Amino acid sequence: MSGKKTSSITFRIDEKYDKILRKLAEEKRVSLNTLANQIFGNFTEFDFYTRKFGTLLMSNDTFRRILSVIPEKDLILTASNCGSEEAKEFILFKWKELNLSNVLDFIRMYFDYCGYGRCDIETTESKYKISVHHDFGAKGSTFLKHFLEGLIMSALNKTCKTITTKDSVSLSFS
Repeated sequence: MSGKKTSSITFRIDEKYDKILRKLAEEKRVSLNTLANQIFGNFTEFDFYTRKFGTLLMSNDTFRRILSVIPEKDLILTASNCGSEEAKEFILFKWKELNLSNVLDFIRMYFDYCGYGRCDIETTESKYKISVHHDFGAKGSTFLKHFLEGLIMSALNKTCKTITTKDSVSLSFS
């Protein structure tokens, strides 16, 4: 048992959605209950806030094409501004407070739900390490490096030690 409190609810859904959800649950090898909890979790933790905030969805290919035509200097400035302004504004919009916990939750959410790559966050005493693997090439690494550094500097007043490769960004701060 997970220890989380649960409640039972009953509601009706369109038969078409019932069939689709049952098929998805079977394909994912989870119960319909687990799938419903995942869907409600995604909506209440992410979709609800991104829609209210005014977030756009785009395909990875579109993002890669945009990155490919932006000059390096403009890419760095844009990424830094996105991290230090929009990301910080979103954190304040969703959590109403800028702190380490909310910044790390935002970073997890940004990568888990938005499609910018896979992220791993490691915490040891007072050191934080964030590793990201993505599919956007060198310019994607440049964007993500400056986005994350901009966020951490503006929200937490911390400088990062960052290592990038063509497909990854690893940064750490204390």
